[in-house]
Amino acid sequence: MERICTYAARVAGLLLFALTAVILYEIIGRQFYNTNSVALGELQWHLHGIIALLGFGYAYTRDAHVRIDLVSQNFSQPFRMKLEILGIILFLTPFMILIIQHGSDFAYRSYIRSEGSNGGLGLDHRFIIKSIIPISAILALMGAYSVVLRMIVVLRGNLKDPYESKELWKS
Repeated sequence: MERICTYAARVAGLLLFALTAVILYEIIGRQFYNTNSVALGELQWHLHGIIALLGFGYAYTRDAHVRIDLVSQNFSQPFRMKLEILGIILFLTPFMILIIQHGSDFAYRSYIRSEGSNGGLGLDHRFIIKSIIPISAILALMGAYSVVLRMIVVLRGNLKDPYESKELWKS
């Protein structure tokens, strides 16, 4: 599960180059050739969204997600891990399942309607960007459950840290 999250994060990393190229192309066109493209503007937002969403699962496996530790920082590591496991099972899982269900329906309706940009000047096939929503929820669940499995191993005494520490491009 973690390997799939790592590959998704690598794709997101490579898409940063595409996003940079699109931004540079649009800036040069606007500044020097007096052109403006709604489609390129939308492509920037779509690439930015895809990059952010594909990294959720990877961020969870590296303990790089947002967390508020005001209360739990005073607890022991085993208790914090048990609390994290409960949080994943009781809160994250149902929320991600809802995102998968509704996001899939959202993308499917967009596909059926051949939804595109408003006004016809932007990008067609809006279902592509919308399908990233349930995919990111699946990746988040995969990352979270790979951490849960490692936490169980840590609690049994066979591992020190439940979070992976390898760099993105070295694993």
